[in-house]
Amino acid sequence: MSQLRPSPGARADEALEASSRSADDAWKVIAATLAALTLVRLLAAAQIPLVPDEAYYWLWSLAPSAGYYDHPPMIAWWIWVSTHLLGQTTAGVRLFPVLSAIVATIAVAGTARELFARAPLERRAALWLNATFLVGVGTIFATPDAPSIMFWALSSWALAALRRTGLPWLWLVVGLLSGLGALSKYTNLFFGLGIIVWLGADPKARRWLASPWLWAGGAVAIVVFLPNLAWNADNGWLTFAKQFGRIEAHGPGRSHVLEFLAGQFGLLNPLLAVFAGLGIVRAFRTGGEGSGARFLVALSLPLFVYMCVHSLHGRIQGNWPGPLYPAAALLAAFAAEPRHGPSRLARLEHSVVPVGLGLSLLALAWGSATSALPLPFRTPADRIIGWQGLSDSVRIGASKVGAGWVATLSYGLGAELAWEMRGRVADGAPTIGPRQVVDLGNRQRYGFLKQDPAAFSGPVLLVVSDGDGIDQRSASCFNHVEPLGTIERRAGGRIIEAYRLVKAEPLSPEIIADGCP
Repeated sequence: MSQLRPSPGARADEALEASSRSADDAWKVIAATLAALTLVRLLAAAQIPLVPDEAYYWLWSLAPSAGYYDHPPMIAWWIWVSTHLLGQTTAGVRLFPVLSAIVATIAVAGTARELFARAPLERRAALWLNATFLVGVGTIFATPDAPSIMFWALSSWALAALRRTGLPWLWLVVGLLSGLGALSKYTNLFFGLGIIVWLGADPKARRWLASPWLWAGGAVAIVVFLPNLAWNADNGWLTFAKQFGRIEAHGPGRSHVLEFLAGQFGLLNPLLAVFAGLGIVRAFRTGGEGSGARFLVALSLPLFVYMCVHSLHGRIQGNWPGPLYPAAALLAAFAAEPRHGPSRLARLEHSVVPVGLGLSLLALAWGSATSALPLPFRTPADRIIGWQGLSDSVRIGASKVGAGWVATLSYGLGAELAWEMRGRVADGAPTIGPRQVVDLGNRQRYGFLKQDPAAFSGPVLLVVSDGDGIDQRSASCFNHVEPLGTIERRAGGRIIEAYRLVKAEPLSPEIIADGCP
């Protein structure tokens, strides 16, 4: 008896169905991986103490504002909402930054679909974003970088959809997301310059220059950003002067370009960085297939050029180019496509995720372990441990000398003490809350707290790092200075840092407004 053979059409349908099942299975694996990563990040966020900058941004959240001395307000708004949901805990402070990694991952996958329309590339880009060390580890920390990266990724997705579909109303979405990005960090203003570069470089995109929708999108971005503009106008353009005066402040000097590039090579994940570089090269070596990659390069170019120029004058902090990481993951995924990449890179490609995720998880585990079980030798975790014991010593010292408030000369020390004093009581000592901890070093930072000078007329306990001198400051700011001895911030039996306690009488309550410069 002859056997029935499936027709070519039936075989094609079976192959398509098998391919669809395989794609669905791959997305399930990625979703499970992302869920596991989020759980680990949440656990680490709950375990690892706040770094000084996070404690400082938490102080911002005590008085929500349209602007602050250092940055726009988005991270303070996030912390205000999340701590109302989860309480004044480390997990409460860090909730939205952790969740922002999920949103950024979805945005990267969506951008890949709009630009390349190849499911394997979408999945690779989604995983590879999380394999960068800045995202894999950095998104547990409550800093402006988390919303900055997320809104840049979302803006890129919306613009990529506009590029593919030609739907003009998407300019309004791009404007909304770009404005929210600018409210996160001024770095995101470079996204607008990236749009201009793309419109100029892509002949097909230039038609938008005559469209009212483009200008309407720009108007939306300005309206969203307007609260921070108004705040700066009312405060002498304080934040603009700080952030945009960095190059002028440094002036010409020793170049840090190589240091900047080497640092990014490491933070990006060296294996992924190789593919990202190849993606840029291949974007200009291919024809129509490279147009999506060229779009990403155009959007990223102004920010990257600025970072290179800045590095000619001063150091670039490793987190500053964070918004470029979604594009880097996409370009790297593009370079790794089989039709583009030579087979000899296959082993390198397969190592990107294990290396990136493995080292990121190891770093989170290390941070959690060293904060819970302080090690007998110096580690990077020394910045974040021992603050609780130090704050107890400070509170007891203030009680003994009748000081109703505590002062520091460093915003990091002041912020950590304020965080640790949020309602705790040490050995029956009276409560000194976060608003009674005052950094006298730079009072411009704290205009948002609206503190009444009359409430700080009594004696103050001054806490100063043992390496800092206070003689000159005390002569100009205080009537009477009485050294009380030293206390230590400890990790188990090891001294991390020593601090001097000083009882002081301020010359005037106006020290709360003017500080002790």
